[in-house]
Amino acid sequence: MKKILKNKLRWFGCCAMLFAAGGAFAENYEIGQVWTYKTRPQETNSTLTILRVDNTSKLGPVIFVGLKDVRVLHPSGKVLSSMSPLPFTKDALDQSVVKLVGKTDKLMSSDFGYQKWKEAQFAGKKPPTYAKPVAEIVRALENGYIGIPAQP
Repeated sequence: MKKILKNKLRWFGCCAMLFAAGGAFAENYEIGQVWTYKTRPQETNSTLTILRVDNTSKLGPVIFVGLKDVRVLHPSGKVLSSMSPLPFTKDALDQSVVKLVGKTDKLMSSDFGYQKWKEAQFAGKKPPTYAKPVAEIVRALENGYIGIPAQP
């Protein structure tokens, strides 16, 4: 009986250490960081830049990003090579980012989109915030642009 209890305590201790270590890997996002991320196959050179971090949402931190070197077909027929600002939950970004590749002070414009997001929040509405990985959202946005229902 003592041996079983000892093994259970050892197992519990290992699980607790793994759980604590998992939290240590979560990213701390800062304005201006440039990251590679898990892209769609046609956008392997795309990067995301952290434009804003908002800590006022009930969802926890919301990170607004700008994407460069994407290839999103717009209804006008043009191909968009950049998008901003896109609001993501921290968990969604943690699932998406691969490597921090630099920092920049040349940020894409985010004032108008961020202001609209904040207005919805202040009005008691749930402002749109993406909780899925970046590549999934880019695909869904493109599908919405060209009139095809977003794929799950």
